[in-house]
Amino acid sequence: MKPKLFAMMLCLHGTLGHAWFAHAQPAGGDSVFPAKLVRMVIPFAVGGSSDAAARIIAPPLTERWKQQVIIDPRPGAATVVGTDIVAKSPPDGHTLMISSTQFTQIPALMAKLPYDPVNDLVPITRVIRSPQVIVAHPQLPVKNIRELVALARARPNQLNMGNAGNALPTLYFNILAKIKIETIPYKGAGPMMVDVAGGHVPLAIGAVSSVQAAVRAGRVSMLGVTSKSAAFPDVPVISRDVPGFEVDTWFAMFAPRGTPRELVLRIREDVAAVLQIAEVRKRLVDIGGDPVGEPVDEFAALVRNEIARWKEVAKTSGIQPQ
Repeated sequence: MKPKLFAMMLCLHGTLGHAWFAHAQPAGGDSVFPAKLVRMVIPFAVGGSSDAAARIIAPPLTERWKQQVIIDPRPGAATVVGTDIVAKSPPDGHTLMISSTQFTQIPALMAKLPYDPVNDLVPITRVIRSPQVIVAHPQLPVKNIRELVALARARPNQLNMGNAGNALPTLYFNILAKIKIETIPYKGAGPMMVDVAGGHVPLAIGAVSSVQAAVRAGRVSMLGVTSKSAAFPDVPVISRDVPGFEVDTWFAMFAPRGTPRELVLRIREDVAAVLQIAEVRKRLVDIGGDPVGEPVDEFAALVRNEIARWKEVAKTSGIQPQ
């Protein structure tokens, strides 16, 4: 081969090879994803539903990505600590977060956050959604939501409802039903359900995943769910008697701002594929969740809408962000 022709072919090969390598890696990255272990931050304590969901999807993602996916619980300040860690992590896909509905509620309650919930985190997709449930102590003289609303109107400010996390769902229920039920905050669903089952608090609202054990044991009565649940398909939806009350608890994946869109789409595609595995789906349903895995843009729109909704609920209820 003539020297000049060989040199031209070598140059062309190098250019094509460089172009392929640039396409194969995420924009701004140093290697093909994933190049090392992937850290999945959970901004809650170990043992909650978000932690359980993350541990269910981590092994099949590890197998799919050929890199270890580890769970990193970072609780504190009502999810703010863990969320801030992810917001300030490198946008290369190797640090992700599994957070909950609280991600969209915290901006309505806290005036100053160390991150911008709209611009500093990239929504990827929901892993599971779990309808909210209103439950009552069996001795409370109500059997459904219609009877609860009637009782609350007859006894304004005399009924109490436990809330795991924050009071926004109960305040939203009050607004739509035009009633006044007092809220009792709990740091977790466990202590809340103990109090309701023991008759110390007559009512509570929480995710199906949080209340189903007490319901199945007959310690509390289920009055209604916010949307159809695979775990309790025969329980009526609350919006039948209180139109517009649709509040789900969800656990979803986020990435830091600046994560390339191509990589975000790739991660979402892999999560959605994992959620189609029969054993994964069964385990998620067993903890009270319905697998989701919707497209990135659809979930991003949901996040924006819910942030706006909860801010409006707080404003209407007279809550000033602290």
